[in-house]
Amino acid sequence: MTSPPEQTAFYTTAELAREAGVTRRTVMHYAELQLLTPDLTTVSGRLLYGPYSLRLLRDLIDLRSLGMPLEEARDMVTLRRATHDLAGNRRRDWKREDVPLSDERLQALQTRLRAINAAYERQADNLARLDRWLTKRFTGDE
Repeated sequence: MTSPPEQTAFYTTAELAREAGVTRRTVMHYAELQLLTPDLTTVSGRLLYGPYSLRLLRDLIDLRSLGMPLEEARDMVTLRRATHDLAGNRRRDWKREDVPLSDERLQALQTRLRAINAAYERQADNLARLDRWLTKRFTGDE
């Protein structure tokens, strides 16, 4: 692993879990499945995660809740890690060779993401109306 920029804040497994609103065991499970990889390991062996790992973890939780299979979620994380730096900024210098996924896997990922996005767009108005109704029903707010 490379040396991190000095201004980058890192999370322990427990801190990352707390920030994402999941259990430490969830983070460890995703790490075991290589869905989430530590950005740094201390001399004592403690695993540390950068700020972008928090975003990736939240994305994994969202994608899984939308029904994305683990393998496709792994591909999404692999793609994002290859094209972004530790802070989550898109790398302008990335090349196709940096992405260790076949064109077929990338095409399947694009197909899945388009299906999720289309479903969300179809449901956005319905979800907003339902949320307003439930808010009014249970809080009396208009």
